[in-house]
Amino acid sequence: MNSIGSINSFVDTMLESKAQFENIKASFEQKSDLLDDIINNFRQEIESILNVKILVEDEDMQRLYNGASDELVKMLKGVTNSIENIQKGMKFITDYEQSFNVVVFGKVKAGKSYLGNFIMGNVIRDLGISSSYDKFERPKVEVYDRGNVSTREKLSEISEEGNEGFRVDPNEATSAIQLFKLGGMTWFDTPGIGSVTWENEMLAKDYVDNADLIVYTSNSDAAGTRQDFTEMKALYEKGKTFLLLLTQSDAVEEDCDDDGEIVSVILPKSDKDRMDTELYMCNTLRDIGIPSLSQGKEILTVSTKLALTALENHDEEMFQASNIGKLLDILKEITKNEGAALKRKTPGNRINATVNDIIDKLGQSNSKLEEYRRSLLDKKQSLSERSDELLVQMQHQCLTRINRIIRQKSNEVEGNGSAITGEALTQMLSEEICKVLRETCIDEFSESCDILSQYTEKLQLENVGELKMRTDEITYTLHKVVRVSRDPEGLWEHVCSFFGKQYYRSDVKDVEKKSMVKLGVNEQQIQTLAKDRLAELFESEVPDMMKKICDYIIKPIMEMHELAEEYIENAISGLEKIKC
Repeated sequence: MNSIGSINSFVDTMLESKAQFENIKASFEQKSDLLDDIINNFRQEIESILNVKILVEDEDMQRLYNGASDELVKMLKGVTNSIENIQKGMKFITDYEQSFNVVVFGKVKAGKSYLGNFIMGNVIRDLGISSSYDKFERPKVEVYDRGNVSTREKLSEISEEGNEGFRVDPNEATSAIQLFKLGGMTWFDTPGIGSVTWENEMLAKDYVDNADLIVYTSNSDAAGTRQDFTEMKALYEKGKTFLLLLTQSDAVEEDCDDDGEIVSVILPKSDKDRMDTELYMCNTLRDIGIPSLSQGKEILTVSTKLALTALENHDEEMFQASNIGKLLDILKEITKNEGAALKRKTPGNRINATVNDIIDKLGQSNSKLEEYRRSLLDKKQSLSERSDELLVQMQHQCLTRINRIIRQKSNEVEGNGSAITGEALTQMLSEEICKVLRETCIDEFSESCDILSQYTEKLQLENVGELKMRTDEITYTLHKVVRVSRDPEGLWEHVCSFFGKQYYRSDVKDVEKKSMVKLGVNEQQIQTLAKDRLAELFESEVPDMMKKICDYIIKPIMEMHELAEEYIENAISGLEKIKC
């Protein structure tokens, strides 16, 4: 097919496809609403966590809390940005849902605008060439520049090309998105990668994310830069359909005309140079995981300048060498055969890309939070180890204090002889134990007051017994001499006995006696019993109290982590379900 035939076939297909795309309506509203619902609910959940401010005296724990809170705030900002981007993207899709949207994307000075100028057809009309472009009015260029929208009857100047076409002045117009409609296709020219400001590149990428087809341009003299492959890899991972055009594949040589004057002659680059460049790009793309682009179709070397020169000179061979005819055929076939499917696919891909972006942000934040969580668990372990040390220290201190009290009270008993009941003594000792625990715990863990108050009744010793004087009953035998009457002995005693005399003898009689002996106060007995009761307390209630103190200190921050993790996991699960 000759040059005009290729042009007419392309233009006619664009005109015919207009009705096809006018009947397509992207059905993404429900998915978009679900996405909004999930994110709004997630935002409310995270904000409810952040609204609860936690202040602790432990500097390490406060740092861990502040770090986690900052990460949650950062995550929300990232998610909000993603949602704002998709909202802009969905507006773009809605605004241009009745056309096949082709976005030209690439580095500056890659001939993007020059190519767009050719596709629009005005330069062909200006050459006086009759074509299917004559079937409709000259397209108007819509310019979106720094928030301002304007419409022009003709294209702005291209400062780098020197011909009428899109503006690419890097100081004045790189913030502009320029577009025109050609039948069922809308052609978007974006600011070049590497333009003056980062914002301009982001603007270009916003349009790329929402395109139905992307034409990526790279100057054939400097094709295959790291940035080229990075950008194309990103397009591929987003599921975008794109063509790679290696532009400005021409060379200018000097020659003499018939009058002997030196003139510049434009020529195509050699077939070998073109094939080598295409093959290099094809192989490198395959190496980085993009196997679907093939030479001569998705990867094509072109020269717009060569095509225009060929049309002007009616040089069919030169037009074929420009490969612009082949590009028009490729665009025609994609629009005719794949356009509707790509058009329907774009909103789903956009939602999927946004969902994946949000899931990635949530996953990264979750990983950061997990680092803080591990540090928190380390802190909890540290508190537990410190608690074990304090248990030994407090038990020793309690024993010293209660022995001192027992000794003091023992002196009082010994002095006045009044015993101290077991109930009263036990109460004094229990109060002293609570005092020791309170002083130590508050000094170490200032947040422990609430837990200590809960344990006041539990930190009571069992009855240690009455503190009193010890006595002992001693039984002894007393030898007592008693006089016992006896019978008279001998003649004389009998004579005397006759006259009434009584005779006696001395006997020794053993008498058993009992006596109470004071042995001193039962101090040692009470101390031993109190020590045993204290040991029981430190085996049961006190360790449990210390564990609860440690848990109480760390619990609010740990709960924040657990809630955040739960909310993130729920959000990710919900997002996975709405993928198209």
